Amino acid sequence: MLEKTMNIPLTYFWPLNCYDRRVQQVILGQFAEAGADGLCLNPPEMAAMMADPGEILRWRRMLAASGVRFRDAHAPYGALQDLSCPVPELFPHMVEMHRHCLRLCAEFGTGSVTIHVGRPTDFCKDTAKLHENMLRALELLLPTAEECRTVICIENIWDPNNTAGMLLDAIERFRSPWLGVCWDSGHAQLSRSDTPDVPEQCGRTSWKNNGYPEGPTEWSDTGDYLKRLLPHIVTCHLHTNDRVRDRHWIPTDPRGKTDWAAEMPVLLSAPRLRQLQGEASPNAENPFTPRQHVESLKAIAAMG
Repeated sequence: MLEKTMNIPLTYFWPLNCYDRRVQQVILGQFAEAGADGLCLNPPEMAAMMADPGEILRWRRMLAASGVRFRDAHAPYGALQDLSCPVPELFPHMVEMHRHCLRLCAEFGTGSVTIHVGRPTDFCKDTAKLHENMLRALELLLPTAEECRTVICIENIWDPNNTAGMLLDAIERFRSPWLGVCWDSGHAQLSRSDTPDVPEQCGRTSWKNNGYPEGPTEWSDTGDYLKRLLPHIVTCHLHTNDRVRDRHWIPTDPRGKTDWAAEMPVLLSAPRLRQLQGEASPNAENPFTPRQHVESLKAIAAMG
């Protein structure tokens, strides 16, 4: 397993859009100095490139100067940007946006892009209708994914519309090499049956708000999400939390409750796995440096 771990690229999320251009270049250099060569192409950067093609050239220059690259990508997300877009007149715009995202992925050679399937919101709480919209969107997008040689990765979150069962239904319907799964370890933690039953627990709250008073009907531990999704996992978002909120702590944060020693050997056996992404997010309450980010992901990767 160690040999496989060494052969799987590591890539990192960082909120580069929060910094000015000069600082962006410094951060890219810090990742390179820490031994990283891959970052995630994030929604704000994608949106900027769609608005101004000159941004593509700017990022190419910055990446080349620092010696890092975009190894994977995450498309813009939100109620009207997700695959289940519930407003009929906006649905074609959502599809076209994701086609543009797939073309951007081809420009940078990421090979995969994570796209949210969607969740119930005030726009629509009919899970069957939202799922139908998601399937229709995938049907329209998969030809572009093949053209761009980029796998669309749908992600487990914690709502009724993005459970393992919902993702697998889409996978089985299309059986396409250009459709896979993004495994999010933090989201799985928020879908476990041992999450606290408190108002701030986002998984339980989401299900209760959508007509399931007892909380999720599909728990990530009893349903064993990881093993069920394993044959289809192409990329992953690795971070940890306290099983209450989506904290996006670095994987080795001592406050986190993820059992990496149990999870990593299973994850690394995924036959389609292309990279491990550290999706921790720095902020005032959760500060860490690019080097700490790199060292944390390397530490759990070694547990494979």
